[in-house]
Amino acid sequence: MLKKRNVILLVLLTILFSLSAEKSIYSVTSSYSDDLLNQLLSGETIEHASPYGEDVPSIAFDGTRGKEKAIKDNNNPDCFIMGLSSFIEYPEGWSNMTRDEKKLEIINTLLSISTIKGITYISHQAGEKPKVLFSDSYTLTALEKGKKAYDVKFEYAPEEYEYEIAAYLKDNIFGGNVYIIDYTIDGDEIFVSFTNKEKLKFMFYTAVEAKELNMCVDVLMTKEGLAVFALATVFREETSIETPFVSVHLPSAFMKRIVSLKDWFVKEINS
Repeated sequence: MLKKRNVILLVLLTILFSLSAEKSIYSVTSSYSDDLLNQLLSGETIEHASPYGEDVPSIAFDGTRGKEKAIKDNNNPDCFIMGLSSFIEYPEGWSNMTRDEKKLEIINTLLSISTIKGITYISHQAGEKPKVLFSDSYTLTALEKGKKAYDVKFEYAPEEYEYEIAAYLKDNIFGGNVYIIDYTIDGDEIFVSFTNKEKLKFMFYTAVEAKELNMCVDVLMTKEGLAVFALATVFREETSIETPFVSVHLPSAFMKRIVSLKDWFVKEINS
């Protein structure tokens, strides 16, 4: 009888371990062709945008919140979406770190809003040269009339947790804006969502109304490295802003912003 109980216990422990074990990058890329998967694993960033007829959900990682959101937003006729996926090998200095230590580094990197300041994008108008995208960024003490605060820092990595902060980002095109940033920690996945609290304006023209823009960064810890998916959703039908002086193409503008957020995360996680 005791032997039978030990066998049952061993089976249960095996099941629990398999459920908590990190997934393989190969198990979360079922919609990828061999060529696309090779591009991803070689370090290329895969970019898709719905206004160009591309299937954005197909590059999101299976079983993640990022994929769920991409599918939901892609089915909404009143918005358009841009997405990217990237694979990042664990930094060399992480080789002796436990899963929770790695996870804590990821969480605190995504919480370090002040380090977004100075991130760049490649400007086609400037001759393919890098230009600063956000000239200032910081966490706020509160959503309403909040003051500048230090970055939040966790002392341990929770298995499941939801957390919300407010932050100020000064965009070189759309000006200074307050964002609501929501963090969802769920096992090996850390999902971060940015929503604009205020209108985004280009010159005197409204680009998007309050809460019409959502940008997210979704990081999944796999056995081989970090699977990163970023998504920008604009809840309006028009894809450009027309002024007497210049036209702003919104899919391109917000693709640049999620590319820059991905690059920021990669830089900080390797610093």
